[in-house]
Amino acid sequence: MKQFKHIMIISLVALLLVSCFLSQEKPTIRDGNLNIELLLTIEDDSDSISSTIPVPGVEVKLTTTNYNLPPYYDITDSNGIAHFEGLPFAYYKAEAYSIIKPTPFTEVEVVGAKVLELTADSLGGELSYRDSVTMLQSQRGLCINEIYTCGPKNNIFYFYDQFFELYNAMSDTAYLDGMLFLRLSKTELFADTLSVIYIYQFPGTPLTGREYPIEPGEFVVLAGLAMDHNLIGPIRGKTIDLSNADWEFVNEIEAGAYDNPNVPNITTNNGKVSQKSKVGFMVGLTGDGLALCDGTDYDQSDGIDIKTVIDCVEFSSSETHTKEVPYSLDKSWGGIGQGKYSGQSLERIRPGFDTNNSRVDFTIINTPTPGYHHE
Repeated sequence: MKQFKHIMIISLVALLLVSCFLSQEKPTIRDGNLNIELLLTIEDDSDSISSTIPVPGVEVKLTTTNYNLPPYYDITDSNGIAHFEGLPFAYYKAEAYSIIKPTPFTEVEVVGAKVLELTADSLGGELSYRDSVTMLQSQRGLCINEIYTCGPKNNIFYFYDQFFELYNAMSDTAYLDGMLFLRLSKTELFADTLSVIYIYQFPGTPLTGREYPIEPGEFVVLAGLAMDHNLIGPIRGKTIDLSNADWEFVNEIEAGAYDNPNVPNITTNNGKVSQKSKVGFMVGLTGDGLALCDGTDYDQSDGIDIKTVIDCVEFSSSETHTKEVPYSLDKSWGGIGQGKYSGQSLERIRPGFDTNNSRVDFTIINTPTPGYHHE
């Protein structure tokens, strides 16, 4: 009888231990009645006032390790909301990734993630859960990648070896047809249009032309004078060979303008887009504003519509420079400390790296790199 009591006590203790152990386990009943709504948003600082906007048409992936369940997927609707229905209470991870094309010449890579702790206790018994996921963005597009304007090391004031480099950071082919390349004059910082000093145009039809492609990851060199500048005696070996540049600026109404017959031209369209300037395309040695535009607005008499700008860069060697380009296009300026006749060039820190803040995006390099990137 005593032995039987011992057995009963041991059994009871074992039962209590098992019961306690089971109470710490994850719930084994999946209610399947939980509904989740996730709003994807992204920061929009294109205007002077930052705001948050929804991101429609992006796939959201929802995963959980609490149960042996496959991922759930949904596409955000026109309001930027993804809907998930009939889910169990669990810990979830929401992930979203996409490439958005706000214009034909720019892409924005957006990515977002968030961990959701959705248990019956945390929700207080509610079966509907709403949350937002803020997505981070990285701009990729057709951009001005390098600016070499200050001249090589010399004492004859030679600076005619200027060039500008474009880079296609998108995953798609871009087309230069009909685009404009501008040297800017001082513009009101919140203006709708850009004031222009020089304006040159690629051949072809803006937006729809397909004659002049620039492939993903391709560099394109625009030369002021497409020649081997090392042939100039006093600077021999101190500068660059631009005779094989991809494009050359040529003003048709400039008397005796140099024109390399082997290099295609970016022109003033016989004065149509040049403000009747009779000199070639030149910019300040250590400071100026440049813009690449889609070409749909080429009437500079009332300014170039800011909405047509593909990329814009402001640079100056001076820390105390007075800003001349609207903040919406470039928040600051690059090139601080660059010297005249130093042989230095201004290049993005990585090919195509563009936050619309040239002080962040650009670095000074000691030797220009037309058609490739510094290491």
